[in-house]
Amino acid sequence: MSILIKNVLHQNQYVDVLIEGNRFSQIAPHIEQTAEKIIDGSNKAIVPAFYNTHCHAAMSILRGYGDDKPLFNWLKEDIWPIEAKLTSADIYVASRLAILEMIKSGTIFFADMYFYGEETMRAVKELGIRAAISLVEMDMFESEQTQMKKAATAKFLEMENPCPERIIKGLSCHAVYTVSSDLFEFAAKTAQENDLFMQIHLSETAGENTDCLAKYGMSPTERLDSFDILNDKTILAHAVHLNSKDVEIIRRRGSYLSHNPVSNLKLNSGLFAFEDLYQEMPDKITIGTDGASSNNNLSMVESIKFASMSAKMQANSAVAGKAADVYRTATLNGARAFGLEAGEIREGALADCLLIDMENPFMVPNYNIISNLVYAADSSAICDVICDGKLVMENHKVEGEKEIIAEARKLAKKIINLK
Repeated sequence: MSILIKNVLHQNQYVDVLIEGNRFSQIAPHIEQTAEKIIDGSNKAIVPAFYNTHCHAAMSILRGYGDDKPLFNWLKEDIWPIEAKLTSADIYVASRLAILEMIKSGTIFFADMYFYGEETMRAVKELGIRAAISLVEMDMFESEQTQMKKAATAKFLEMENPCPERIIKGLSCHAVYTVSSDLFEFAAKTAQENDLFMQIHLSETAGENTDCLAKYGMSPTERLDSFDILNDKTILAHAVHLNSKDVEIIRRRGSYLSHNPVSNLKLNSGLFAFEDLYQEMPDKITIGTDGASSNNNLSMVESIKFASMSAKMQANSAVAGKAADVYRTATLNGARAFGLEAGEIREGALADCLLIDMENPFMVPNYNIISNLVYAADSSAICDVICDGKLVMENHKVEGEKEIIAEARKLAKKIINLK
């Protein structure tokens, strides 16, 4: 398929943008070539789409389920018990709800850590975006669970990828407080042998660090490093409580950090040292939403604003978390973390982008479009979403959205009765 966007604002100039196949093929004024789809870009701007580097997509169905509690109470009292009752069919319905929400707010890729990965992959294929899907490794130090997780992982990796052009299969380990040495060793070996991306929660709370030091005599970062699990295909979520030695290990190993500002603030986990870490590793900082039961949405538009604001508070500086830096972490850096040649509007790059309504009140006046997107806009400013060279949202509409919402409402009623 080919798409020609006419007279669209790009980097303060009005240009035409030609998409052929799944890549930007030409960006220039007055392109004469025809295309299968013509979009009038007048009063619109084209910007990179968002890459959500840490998410539990199906948890969207648990939005508002067990709020206003500390992390560990919330997990043990609300989340883990209800998750144990969800079926594969439930995960499919919930994943479709999550993906709809992400498309509506400009996200065309998410890195998922959850259960029944085959159902999330099915939803991703149908709705047309990208994802890195992994089953969560978590055995609670019980040997029987360890063997079950190993078997489930092997089965997942052997399973056919339904959409290899847009879906990456990987691994994930929940955290040092839920994963045994045996399972960490298995995950590290499996990831290395199969050249897989790895996602892990790291130093999300001060308590996690304290407990790990007491139990193992080392920080969570040092413990992960002892399994040779940190490399440039590892994405570490939260990373709120890192010391200088931790940062040096992560920098040396080339791992990526996924900053989840809204979740961190809601659960009072702490403030991510965005400015210091961005200055230390500018290419390695990315943005994630976490799950919608701890956020409580999957809007990267909201997350980038919180990332900037929390950076200023943490650094006690108005110039920390600059809009351009934060936007880069949510777009280009997020794409690179998962090996995607995307996250920017340039010839040859994968055709993932957003069209912004420049007549939306949040975008007027437009002295600096990135500033407006970070500090002013909400998702209503996004009118069209293109992923892999195809329109997945046109004029604010996503195909099948009413059905997706109706099915999610039915599932929510079922969950209420499961409580």
